[in-house]
Amino acid sequence: SLDELDAAAAEAVVASSPATVRWLLCGRGRPVYTTGPEADYTVVLTRRRAAVLHPDIESSRVEAEERLDELGFETVAFPWHEGRERALRGLLAGARPVAGTELEAAAAPLRRQLEEEELGRYRAAGADAAEAMVKTLAALSPGRTEEEAAAELGSRLRSRGFTMPVLLAAGEERQGIHRHPLPTGATLGRHALLAATAERQGLHVSLTRIVAFGPAPAELVELCRRTAAVDAAALRGSRPGRTLGQVFAELEAAYADEGFPGEWRRHHQGGLTGYLGREVFAVPGERTPIPASAAVAWNPSLTGGAKSEDTALVAGDGVEVVTRTPELPEWTIDGLSRPAITEL
Repeated sequence: SLDELDAAAAEAVVASSPATVRWLLCGRGRPVYTTGPEADYTVVLTRRRAAVLHPDIESSRVEAEERLDELGFETVAFPWHEGRERALRGLLAGARPVAGTELEAAAAPLRRQLEEEELGRYRAAGADAAEAMVKTLAALSPGRTEEEAAAELGSRLRSRGFTMPVLLAAGEERQGIHRHPLPTGATLGRHALLAATAERQGLHVSLTRIVAFGPAPAELVELCRRTAAVDAAALRGSRPGRTLGQVFAELEAAYADEGFPGEWRRHHQGGLTGYLGREVFAVPGERTPIPASAAVAWNPSLTGGAKSEDTALVAGDGVEVVTRTPELPEWTIDGLSRPAITEL
């Protein structure tokens, strides 16, 4: 409601950031242009009205497919060649809005607290992303290129309604070197890593899997097992009310326990997820608390080609990994199932 977002005694709210717009629209409002700093829609809340501004060239699709009226919003189209400002002034009618960074400071903590309907969306998205990954791995072979592997995963995700802000693939030559391996024309070779952050209905899921064609090298297996142990420590520490800094300290200690102190400096470790790929990254001393019902995506990694990543819902009774792939090999670490290497 406007009262919840009213951080500065404002008379109205004007939301235009992609994450907050998708949140306010309950996952609706699919963007045409996915890489801009502002959404294709502007949500305007006043004491009397709840409206969504959009360019008039989108009217037919918005009315037929977004159905924002079902959420209680009126839609207001403005001429695409004029921009939104005149229509926005008309809606505000002189009211002083909270917007931009001021609004984000108030909205972000609320956005990270997931409601029951959002949890259902997250579970469905996680299951579909996991299925896409399982089917992709089964279709790979040593002679395929990284670009072909990424295309396999991207196609399966897209056919399930996702867009892919992040899509990574590394074969044997590059897997052990790069933490963010953008796909190239190199062939996969003896083993490969595939990773994605995929968005559907505003929510982001992240997962990584490693595949070997034949028995995996023993050194890679050991690195992956140790990385999974770090991942398990982070998941075990993810509880409502704890800060990301507290969880990070346990993750840092787990790296040391596994024989790799300081390895966290070589790659970000993940954190809270939701309407952004990472709502907040975990760093040393980060004071952001984990909400009572939230989503996390940790992604510890070790030099040499190992990484462990899934998306999990956090509640008072523990974590629920929504991108789990029990059809594939797993390790059980401290009661948590973490992905092992898939051998084809």
